[in-house]
Amino acid sequence: MEWNLSGLKALLLSLLLAWSAPLPAQAPPVRDAAELQQTLDQLQVVGSVLYLAAHPDDENNALLAYFSKGRHLCTSYLSLNRGGGGQNRIGTEQGDLLAALRTQELLAARRLDGAQQYFTRAVDFGYSKTPQETLAIWGHDAILADVVWTIRKLRPDVIVTRFSPTRGGTHGHHTASAMLALEAFRAAADPARFPEQLAWVKPWQATRLVWNSYRLRNELHAMAPGSYLSLEVGGYDPLLGLSYPELGALSRSQHRSQAFGTIAQRGPRTEIFETLAGQPPRSDLFDGIDLSWNRVPGATTVASWLARARRDYRPERPAGILPLLLKAKAALDRLPAEPRVLDKRAQLLEAIRCAAGIWVEAIADRQTVAPGDPLEVTATVIARNPSGAALTGYGLTPALEHRAVRQALPVNEPVQATFQVAFPAGTPCSQPYWMGRGLSAGLHPGGPPELAGLPGNPPALAVCPLTSPRRCATGWATRCWANATSRWRWCRRCW
Repeated sequence: MEWNLSGLKALLLSLLLAWSAPLPAQAPPVRDAAELQQTLDQLQVVGSVLYLAAHPDDENNALLAYFSKGRHLCTSYLSLNRGGGGQNRIGTEQGDLLAALRTQELLAARRLDGAQQYFTRAVDFGYSKTPQETLAIWGHDAILADVVWTIRKLRPDVIVTRFSPTRGGTHGHHTASAMLALEAFRAAADPARFPEQLAWVKPWQATRLVWNSYRLRNELHAMAPGSYLSLEVGGYDPLLGLSYPELGALSRSQHRSQAFGTIAQRGPRTEIFETLAGQPPRSDLFDGIDLSWNRVPGATTVASWLARARRDYRPERPAGILPLLLKAKAALDRLPAEPRVLDKRAQLLEAIRCAAGIWVEAIADRQTVAPGDPLEVTATVIARNPSGAALTGYGLTPALEHRAVRQALPVNEPVQATFQVAFPAGTPCSQPYWMGRGLSAGLHPGGPPELAGLPGNPPALAVCPLTSPRRCATGWATRCWANATSRWRWCRRCW
């Protein structure tokens, strides 16, 4: 059994920086000044929206970009299946291999439009004539449970479907996705439905469920006056240098296996929404929803520090707001670890990393390894802004090596360390958890609860920094990380 490291570029490295931020094998590039400003804007907004459809490429990419980049909402796309039953214009992959390819295309699209990506266990078995046929093959209750799980996990304020649950004439998967969304909207709030989920998530009632019509001329005549909402999403964002439809076109063009090279649209763009359940909106899709920190009990101090950091932000000197961001993090850490707080904590850690200009990677000397194989890993860390950050430790787990250091990070000077490691027997393989068939031919395997709905596995070797608290050269306090379970996941109170 082997573990492929090419997708990671390296074995994961963990660092204890001044703020104990976990970093992947190669951290995302440090955001430029405009992107960091976008992140600071997102930290002011505490709201979320879930877009739901059947396949990869069913999503409205321009609308996702508008929600994420324009309204600064936590935005997610739930694709019921991974598209393995479709065609492939760029290669010979079919079935699970095509599903893996299209999963990566979705992730590439999300990196552009700013949304997050989730799935159910549903298998794309090809064209279906009716939603009844679709639900019989998938298993109605199994996929409904997956949609309910995602709603309870993400707790969206608004749920948007791409298809109508009642107006057919399209792929059976499409209509089935909307039918499931309508049923899950209510089931997610009912503790008697799928009570086994309540060990990990809580019931959640979204404010409204709406249908985002995609055939305006054909559908508007069937909608009663006053039953639908028009929303203008074609605005230009000077921070992006693009309109939201232009960004959406770049995102949609990532569906290369489906030959979806999309021409950018400029100028006005109207989206139409019909209320399917919940409180109908009056003038905006988020009418009646408090999108500020006021909805989080005890978050007044967090909101104050974040607002000040946004006000004091200077693109030419991003490290200047680090003290404010660290005070916001200290206040945020005192709040209960509920989904909105955890989402904002991840965004805040990213803002801190980018304000400090921290770049990190760990490069392995080979692409695949098997149990007992030796492996050399070279870690490199650079602080590219004058932030005063200090490196306090490296850790490779499970139980491979922990190395404590106490080293300042000179501005723009690489700091390296080399590890000689061997994978112990019993380390999980890196094959995606969802590949193959699960309980039936219509379902992929679901994996353990911590993986359910995610695009893929975490790395076969997880990260565990040193657990002793330390302080950096500037005196910023760090938090202690803990090995919460034998599966080496982050201690919930810290992450």
